[in-house]
Amino acid sequence: MCGRISCTLDPATICKACAYKDKNGKYVKADWYTGDNSPNFNPSVNLAPTMVCPILVSRKHFIPDSSSTEFIVKPMIWGLIPPWHKGTQKDHGLTTNNCRVETIQSKKLYSTPLKKGKRCVVLCDGFYEWKAKKPGDKGPKQPYFICFPQPKSIKIEEHETWEGKVEEFWSAEKGWTGPKPFMMAGLFDKWIDPSNKKPVYSFTVVTMESNPLVSWIHERMPAILESDEQVQTWLDYVNIDESDALSSLIPPSNLYIHPVSPLVNSVKNQDPSLNREIELK
Repeated sequence: MCGRISCTLDPATICKACAYKDKNGKYVKADWYTGDNSPNFNPSVNLAPTMVCPILVSRKHFIPDSSSTEFIVKPMIWGLIPPWHKGTQKDHGLTTNNCRVETIQSKKLYSTPLKKGKRCVVLCDGFYEWKAKKPGDKGPKQPYFICFPQPKSIKIEEHETWEGKVEEFWSAEKGWTGPKPFMMAGLFDKWIDPSNKKPVYSFTVVTMESNPLVSWIHERMPAILESDEQVQTWLDYVNIDESDALSSLIPPSNLYIHPVSPLVNSVKNQDPSLNREIELK
């Protein structure tokens, strides 16, 4: 399951970190796409469903004459809004922040965008998960922050280890060598707001059964994309069909996990240190 993330990277850094190789083998930054009624994204250490997150998609979805292997980053709302919904943005009454990979092809809300190739990658620093309590345990659940292992001397949650070096971490030859953003497979879709006839893009995070890296905390986890190849496979809806794309969703081999303050329990708390490691008593 995935119901809370940290995404403190600014748009310019995100675009560098999502660089991809062009046909000449050079790295190209992903563009930040503000068309199609894109909402504003505000970096946050504590993001929850209904909030806006940066989403990596094939450029071809929004600029049809592009290649399906070129990418853009578009802000979208977390929680898939059913395209057939006739009410307001928040009153459809469904919990759609996650979709189970086991039923993704059988539920209309998710199978329709999947068939249309509307696959996306949810970008963040990492996600929070709360350790399940044993019978008789008292007190609140302990939250943990889960992210990718980072390059030497970098901690994505500690901006002072990298923030002043963003330009040094980027080149067309090597791509991005700075903090590694966390990438989760997702689906997106378009809903037309009946009040103003404008498009609203929203997304859901694909989840799967946890492997031993995460199962000691929770039985479910996001479908995590560890490599550039996995990202390419998931996003290239023209050359990779849905069956092959789904088959590429495999459990991660390496994650960095540490306990964080229970203050993250409330989305109202936005202290920059919420995703930093604490010492358990």
